[in-house]
Amino acid sequence: SVPAAPSILRRSRARRGGKRVRFAQVTVYYFARRQGFTCVPSAGGSSLGMAPRHHRARRYSLSQFAHLRQVSHRQHLRQHLRREKLRARRRELTQNGTVPSAEAAGLTLADVSDDDLDVGQVEVGDYFYLQPLPTKRRRALLRASGVRRIDAEERQELRALRLSREQCGCHCRLTC
Repeated sequence: SVPAAPSILRRSRARRGGKRVRFAQVTVYYFARRQGFTCVPSAGGSSLGMAPRHHRARRYSLSQFAHLRQVSHRQHLRQHLRREKLRARRRELTQNGTVPSAEAAGLTLADVSDDDLDVGQVEVGDYFYLQPLPTKRRRALLRASGVRRIDAEERQELRALRLSREQCGCHCRLTC
């Protein structure tokens, strides 16, 4: 009689506990912002993209990176809550947008203090995810990043792409 071959499953179970991958650092690459041409925003034009090469790289320990990320998320949350509070005040002053108000038009984000925000009520981890940006904010980000000329034709191209995807789906091979 021929002895039975050892099971592959038993062997893999025995090896599992021995080797583990551990990370000690995080490397973050920073890229200049450019007008995209490789992504399609859900509405409007002026897609956001990045330069082909990074201009800076930084290394962090895992704990440093986790702390920086938490601080960054808190700042984004604070800005989001500030914009929401500003919209609410403008709505109040214009009676839900039905009556024009010079006071409402003059309000800016600087008029909303940190004391007005309920940052403690929101769990940062529950809130933070990438959110779509309105076209005006995307254009402002591009200009603030030094983009001199924003291609206006991109708006029509993006609209055509969105319509095409709704009608027949995307058939692009590498990039869309």
